[in-house]
Amino acid sequence: SRAEEPFFDPDLLRNRVFMTASVAGFLSFFGVMAVQLYYPLFMQGIQGISATRSGQVITPLGFLMAFVGVPVGFLVARTKKYKWMFVAGYALVTLVMFWMMFFDRDTPAYFGFVAACLSGLALGAMPTVNTIVAQAAVPRRLLGVATSAILFSVAMGMATAPAILGSAMNIRYNGVLRASLPPALGQAASEATMTSLADPRVLLSEPAMQSLRETLAQTGGDGDTLFRQTVDAIRSSMESGLRMVFVISAVTMLLAFLLILTIPVIPLDRPVEDKKAVRPA
Repeated sequence: SRAEEPFFDPDLLRNRVFMTASVAGFLSFFGVMAVQLYYPLFMQGIQGISATRSGQVITPLGFLMAFVGVPVGFLVARTKKYKWMFVAGYALVTLVMFWMMFFDRDTPAYFGFVAACLSGLALGAMPTVNTIVAQAAVPRRLLGVATSAILFSVAMGMATAPAILGSAMNIRYNGVLRASLPPALGQAASEATMTSLADPRVLLSEPAMQSLRETLAQTGGDGDTLFRQTVDAIRSSMESGLRMVFVISAVTMLLAFLLILTIPVIPLDRPVEDKKAVRPA
C-alpha cells in the first residue's frame, strides 16, 4: 500500500468488476477439475471403461477450452457485450455439474461426452472474457497488474480445487469403506493389504487387485467370495467419494453463477478514469 509501483495494487481489491470476475474464475476450476480429473476416474473405476476410451470421452473438454477463446475474443471485440457470455457460460457448467451428480455405473458413456462438450464450450470462453473485462475495468496504469492478477486467481484455482476435491473424496471414500468391507477381511488380509485399500485408486491397479485375490485365495474356499465382496465395497465407496466431488463442484459452480449475475456492465471501449494522482517522471 505504500510502494509507488506495487506488484499488486490494493486498488484492485476495491474494483468490483475485477474482484467479481477474479473470484468467479477461481471457483470455475472446481468444475474443470471435476470433469477433467475425476470423471475419468469414475468411468474407469465405476463403469469399467478403459483408460483409452475415457480419454476419448473427455477430449472435447481440452480441445474446446484451447480454441473457443479465439472466436469469443472476436465476438466480444465486435459486439462490446460480455455479461451474457458470463451468465450463459456459468449457467451451462452449473447445469452440467448438477447433471453429473446423478451419473452411476449404468450411465451411457455418450452422456459424459456431451457433458465434456458443454463444459468445454462454456469454460473455454471464460479465460478470454475474464481477461478482457479485467483489463477494461481498470485504468491504464493498472493494466499489467490486473492482467497478471486475473491469471494468478486462475492459477490459485488450479492449485486449490484438486486439493479440496481430493481431500473430500478420500474422506468420504474411507468413511464408506470402513462401514462396507466384509468383517472377515480383517482376519484374512495383512495390515499392509488393509492399508493399501485406503487408496481409492487401488481398484484401477491390476497388480494390487491380483495380489489381493491371491492373498484371499489362501484363506480357503470362501476366498473368491470374500474377494468379490471386497471389490464391491471398494467400488461402492469410490462411487460415493466421486459423487461427493461432483456435489461440491456443483455447489461451487452455483456460487460462481450467482456471483457473476452481480457483475456490473461497463463499456469496453471507454478508458477508465484514474483517480489516483500519478507522480510525474
